Amino acid sequence: MEFSNQPPETGRRPGIALVRTPATRPLVAIVTSDDLVGTNTHYYRNRTSPCEGEGCPICAEGLSWRWHGYLSCVDQATKEHILFEFTAQASDAFRAYRARYGTLRGCHFKATRHAQRYNGRVTIQTRPADLEGKDLPPTVNLKAMLCHIWGLALPEAEILGTVKDHPRIRVRRTQTQKGNSQPVA
Repeated sequence: MEFSNQPPETGRRPGIALVRTPATRPLVAIVTSDDLVGTNTHYYRNRTSPCEGEGCPICAEGLSWRWHGYLSCVDQATKEHILFEFTAQASDAFRAYRARYGTLRGCHFKATRHAQRYNGRVTIQTRPADLEGKDLPPTVNLKAMLCHIWGLALPEAEILGTVKDHPRIRVRRTQTQKGNSQPVA
C-alpha cells in the first residue's frame, strides 16, 4: 500500500457543471471549446441519456430521440467554467458563428427562453467576445465529459462526423464503475 499527500495527475476527473438555459434569466457566456459536439438523446427515467442508434433499448420502448449539442464556456455572471446543453434549433446561431469565424472559441453568447418558461424555445444571440486582458480557460475534452456524465467508458464513444450539419457521437453502452472511467467487468 502506498500513501501520498497529493492525488495522482491521471486520477483527476474533469469537474464541470452541466447547464441548460435558465427559464427566468438569460445565460451570458463565452465559449471555450473550439467546436460543439452533439448526439441524439432520450429523456428517460428523469435524465438525458444518449441514443445508442441501431438496437437502442430506449428506442425499442417506443421513446423518441432528440438531438442535443454541448460546448464548454465561462458563465459571465459566476465566472464558472460550465458545460452548456442546447437543442438542434438553438444550435443555428453557433453553426453560423462557426461558419463565419472558423471556431466557436471566443464566441460571446446570450441564451434566453421564450416567455420565461422552463420548456420555452431557446434563442441564442452570438458575437465575438472582447478578450482584451482576459484569459480563457483551456478547452476541455467534451467527449470525456459526456462519457463521465452518462457513465460510459471513454473508448466506447466516438465522434462520427456530422448529420445534417450537426456533429454526432456514436455510443456503445458500457457501464462504468462509479467514479471511474473503466468498464464494469
